[in-house]
Amino acid sequence: MIKKLFKYTWVVSLLFLAACSPKTEYTNALPKDASVVVAMELDEMAQKAGLNGAEGQKVVDKLKGFLKGGLQGEAARLAERIVEQPSESGLSLNDKVYLFATPHAQAFAILAKVADESKVEALLKTLEKESIATPLKEESGSRWTQIGKVLCAFNNGTFLLLQPTKGEASAMQGTLHSLMRQKEGEGFAALPEFDRIEAEGNDIASIVNLTAVPYELTTTLRMGLSADIRLEDIKYLLTANFEQGRLVVNSESLIQNPKVLGFFDAMDKVMQPIQGKLLDCYQGNTQLWVGGHIKGKELYNMLCQNPAIKRTLDNPLLPVDVEYIFSSIEGDFAVGNSSLLTGEYLLYADVTNSDFLKTFEDLRPLLALTGGQITLETIDKDEYLMRTAYGNFWFGVKNKRLYVTNKKAWAEEAGRTYGASLGVKTWASEVKENRLYASLNLAAFQTSLKEVLGQYSSESLEKNGMTIAALMILHSQFDYLNVSMSDWQHGQAELVLKDKQTNLLQWLVGILGSENDFLN
Repeated sequence: MIKKLFKYTWVVSLLFLAACSPKTEYTNALPKDASVVVAMELDEMAQKAGLNGAEGQKVVDKLKGFLKGGLQGEAARLAERIVEQPSESGLSLNDKVYLFATPHAQAFAILAKVADESKVEALLKTLEKESIATPLKEESGSRWTQIGKVLCAFNNGTFLLLQPTKGEASAMQGTLHSLMRQKEGEGFAALPEFDRIEAEGNDIASIVNLTAVPYELTTTLRMGLSADIRLEDIKYLLTANFEQGRLVVNSESLIQNPKVLGFFDAMDKVMQPIQGKLLDCYQGNTQLWVGGHIKGKELYNMLCQNPAIKRTLDNPLLPVDVEYIFSSIEGDFAVGNSSLLTGEYLLYADVTNSDFLKTFEDLRPLLALTGGQITLETIDKDEYLMRTAYGNFWFGVKNKRLYVTNKKAWAEEAGRTYGASLGVKTWASEVKENRLYASLNLAAFQTSLKEVLGQYSSESLEKNGMTIAALMILHSQFDYLNVSMSDWQHGQAELVLKDKQTNLLQWLVGILGSENDFLN
């Protein structure tokens, strides 16, 4: 399946490879209302990946093998020339390549700079001879063709690939020609957000707003937003940089709408810097850990600003004193999963007292109406077991900490700390002063996944719907993935390799060039 995928997508891959030339400004074709715009420094990324070295040559040779299996005649010969010498494509690799999406993911596109128009034309005409592309047509000052479900247009400076997510590609011809006709000052390149991604010195820089979400999935979100807040107002700058042993992604809020900023101000009162005291309550092999610091009373007040939520929380038919429970929570909170495959979890939250647990006694008459499907049992003072059709969970308070878990052994030792805990991890010192922090132990997850799937071959996994991402995890050398938010305007994600001396791109090239990798 994976080999077939490479064969079907070889055309798009070749069209990204390029040379260099000072031509007309191709960024004018970026749509002003784009929901996502991504700028990629492919030349710099290729250097970091070591594509000019021995491992890079293995990847080139492997790509040739894919092409030979899917192409014939002049198309195969041209493909080999482009793989060996990217400038034969007629595109420019030394200039940024842009990816963008139209609102609500109606279409995705790739924009590149034309270095040699005659070579681009020769490439597309070769594809036409092999019945891969339709005959070139000229319209609105550019020539265009259709390659499968992808529309392709170019002129003396701009190369654009456009693929709709729904319907026929022909329905997007008007959009294609409109973008190719755009002049300076008409598109996304005229916006201040474009200046931000151009100024970033990272491998990848992007602007994303909430119109990137498919329209059908935004119904609930739009109902919760004020009428004067638009989805496109909620936007972020994301940058990614491939470093030795890690990939670092940073996010920055570009929101200017006063009402949205007011929400962030409210969150600043609810979420405070983490103290990090709960790290020692989780064993070092915990696969997923998420922590923060919360003021429950402020959270309750913020939630009640929404009339629908307030009616739910203040429902007289709900016997539990929700406000009292919220108000009792103040300090660090954390949840840890020992295994993402089994779903065992342990949650802790600092509380001011344990008196709020008494309000759960008021639940008993209501639970009695379930006919035994949900029961509440008292284990000890301030400790309970709730049995449900979906599983059992234990909760209570020990040492001024609320705990909730679905594992009996953890309930029995709730409140204890461990010597070999998360507190001794290299990233533990980074947790403090962040408003939110999450760590995924990819090495431990890989071990668990191998125990379950290691008995199967790559081919059988593919037949059973195993994704490329999961296969990569099985063959990866990832150590961990951490995500943090220093405040509600800034965040960071860090994907770390076990080998801290190798660039992530270089490692990926090595995997792709390996004779025994999962692509074989």
